[in-house]
Amino acid sequence: MPATDIHRAIDAVWRIESPRLIAGLTRIARDVGVAEDLAQDALVAALEQWPESGIPDNPGAWLMAAAKHRAIDHFRRNQRLERKHEELGRDLDARQMSSGKAQMNDIEAALDDDVGDDLLRLVFISCHPVLSTEARIALTLRLLGGLTTDEIARAFLVPEPTVGPTHRPRQTHPL
Repeated sequence: MPATDIHRAIDAVWRIESPRLIAGLTRIARDVGVAEDLAQDALVAALEQWPESGIPDNPGAWLMAAAKHRAIDHFRRNQRLERKHEELGRDLDARQMSSGKAQMNDIEAALDDDVGDDLLRLVFISCHPVLSTEARIALTLRLLGGLTTDEIARAFLVPEPTVGPTHRPRQTHPL
């Protein structure tokens, strides 16, 4: 049989059998997307094998068998992947537990450093989410970077009053 006739026959078989094939695979895989992928894989296998071996007596059953074999491979691969993820998770937890003790000692030592605490607190204050991004940058440059208001304004390419403090100093009232 010529290749074009075989491809027309495969196309006709696919149109007739694909709804049943996808429905049966959806029942097995419990996922329509996976079922469609498995059915497409079976179609590709038919397109590769049938021109050489000829169209089987029951092409729908052949497609279903090929798709079921692909489904078994898919499930085995997913199970193996899940086991590997669990194994990696256990390894990661074990590493974190062993290195966690050393990290806790480092953190406790850092917490005892008053200068480190104060600087960290200042970082959090200057990067508070209530502030705009520009204000965070300007405040960080001013408080932690030691830049002057004029230097920050030049870096932002804006006039100095734009970057300067927005509040006025309190005026004391005579008693």
